[in-house]
Amino acid sequence: MTDQTPINNTPPEQQEPFIPPQVMLIVSGIGFLVALIVAFTQPTFTVVGFGGLGLGILALVMWALLAPQQFIALFTGRAARFGGLSVVVTIVVLTAFVMLYIFVRNQNIRIDLTESDLFSLTVESRDAISAFGADPNIPSVRMIAFYDSTQAGRRDQDSLLFEEYQEASGGKITYQFVNPDQLPNLANAFGITRAGQVAVVAAADAETIAASQAASDPAADPAAAEEAPSVITLEDGFVADVENAEIVQTPIQEQLTNAILKVAAAGDFNAYFLTVQNNVSSEMATLKTNLTNRFDWNIQEISLVELASPQGEYTLNDPNLDGEVIVIPGGDTPLGEAELEILQNYLNAGGDLVIFADTNLNAAGVSLATDPALNEFLLANFGIAFNNDVIIDETQAFQSPLLPVATDFDRSTFITTNGINPTQPVAIFEVPHSITVADTPPANVTVTELVRSSDQAYQRTDIEALIAEESVTRPEDAVQQAFVLAAAAENSQTGAKVVLFGSISPARDVYSQLNVDNLGLAFNSLIYATDYNNFFTQITVLQPQRPQDSPIFADQQTIGTINFLTLVALPFGILALGVIVWLSNRERRRTTT
Repeated sequence: MTDQTPINNTPPEQQEPFIPPQVMLIVSGIGFLVALIVAFTQPTFTVVGFGGLGLGILALVMWALLAPQQFIALFTGRAARFGGLSVVVTIVVLTAFVMLYIFVRNQNIRIDLTESDLFSLTVESRDAISAFGADPNIPSVRMIAFYDSTQAGRRDQDSLLFEEYQEASGGKITYQFVNPDQLPNLANAFGITRAGQVAVVAAADAETIAASQAASDPAADPAAAEEAPSVITLEDGFVADVENAEIVQTPIQEQLTNAILKVAAAGDFNAYFLTVQNNVSSEMATLKTNLTNRFDWNIQEISLVELASPQGEYTLNDPNLDGEVIVIPGGDTPLGEAELEILQNYLNAGGDLVIFADTNLNAAGVSLATDPALNEFLLANFGIAFNNDVIIDETQAFQSPLLPVATDFDRSTFITTNGINPTQPVAIFEVPHSITVADTPPANVTVTELVRSSDQAYQRTDIEALIAEESVTRPEDAVQQAFVLAAAAENSQTGAKVVLFGSISPARDVYSQLNVDNLGLAFNSLIYATDYNNFFTQITVLQPQRPQDSPIFADQQTIGTINFLTLVALPFGILALGVIVWLSNRERRRTTT
């Protein structure tokens, strides 16, 4: 018996390899896919990407070796013969697009088709920035975007908007990108807490630079060095006024524009809180902190006598200041004759005054605000004055009828509209006085009733009897009506402004913790009195909402209909049409055969 070994007569080119060639194509595709994912998701092309690229190329070469006929067919087969023209046309079109892109990029041609303010300045921002660039007295501004290596795409997008600012300002606004991981000291100097924040900083003036340099002198006084302004010189020589920089959490156009205008605004504003007897200035820390930290105001606790002293550090009606206001924070003792004269001269010269009236529920039955001499002057010159009474509201009050709640705000003035709830304004007035408003104001004076009580409130003038009562009672002859609890007057000729609050509660810290508008009223009154709203207006450039940016609201039924159309009707409908066409063609072929 002889061995019979099967003889393989199949030609070599027709023999199947041990590893199917299709496997090499799959491996090659996986390798190239890994390289592509690394390229688009990682800041740098890592070793994983190079490994995937190498694996893809090696697998492609192995496929060509294992299936040489298939590889050759790519260039000599039917696809190459009939698809050559298509390949040539595709290459020509792609080349044309590349050349067009290079031309547009070199010519800096840019058209924004998004109709969004994410990439282009709105009309309002462009007008503000153009005026900014044309003013020679305004310093240059630098936008420093702290983006890390993972925000490359975000950087490319935001640079379009930054370039708009630079172009609209005529180069007065510039920008740069900084990696906070590479320059942590610079990020810390600006108070950057996370990547994606933008520091908007103005160029430091000569005085600020000199003060900073003097403080850095080893022989300088340590205390003076600690109070010296902080400046940083960037790589290109830009000297940044770090102390007055603004941090924009997200580069939204409205916030960027407001920050730019804010850091460039320069002004000196003083608020003098008078140290009158038994004042409550210490209970107004929130108000003073807002003015100091947010707007860099100079807040001083000082007396009228000190303000009037020729040797004093501060001078009333100082022409070198952009604004000043005297604040009377309560007090239970009337001003002396000399003090009242100083105040009258200050107002007659165009000064500004805000009074927060303290309660008169004391042994004397009066307070500083209810002093007859003070109120005679106010009524004669500004058409408003405090009454020596107490307004009580048993219907609309907070915890006690002696703390009436006011919801009737004037809707036309800055004091009662800026940052105030437009639909439900609320303020608590603690043991308030009513305010008299003259039927006919003095010449050149405009009076505004800012806040009124509810029409269920009533007035008590018998202070001694009210103090003696264990519980508040309404006299039979008391008339219930709305009373003025806050008022403002302005003399258009002298520029003097007076704001009266019938209570100290708008400025007290305890009410700033509640969901009421007390602090807003107090804050706005000082802004209005100094005309800071026109000088600065928190430098808010309003961006009106455009129709294309308006949100679309839909009820559950409409949302259900939209989901059905997009998730069911359209995709499955197209599949159904495809099946119908396939069946139709199949029936037609059967008929023809």
